[in-house]
Amino acid sequence: MTVSTLKVMQQVMAEIDRARDKFPSPECSMTALTEEVGELATALMDEQPARVIEEAVQVAVMAIRIATEGDPTINPYRQRHGLPAFPEVSIDGE
Repeated sequence: MTVSTLKVMQQVMAEIDRARDKFPSPECSMTALTEEVGELATALMDEQPARVIEEAVQVAVMAIRIATEGDPTINPYRQRHGLPAFPEVSIDGE
């Protein structure tokens, strides 16, 4: 089975919108990403390819949300270590 990168990316984009509607707050995004990675690992080992793709899309969605929205629950830790709150820094690190 060959999976189209474009199709997967389209699924990711659709799922980002759905996820933001269902869970508008970025709080605990790192925890959610970790959960999704575990589900992907389980699917990869024990489930059909379609399920692996579904879980990989979920991982991608959470990674993109962290990149674009951050996780405010992590910001106190970052600030204690002299780092700015995320995502107040641009993608170029400025």
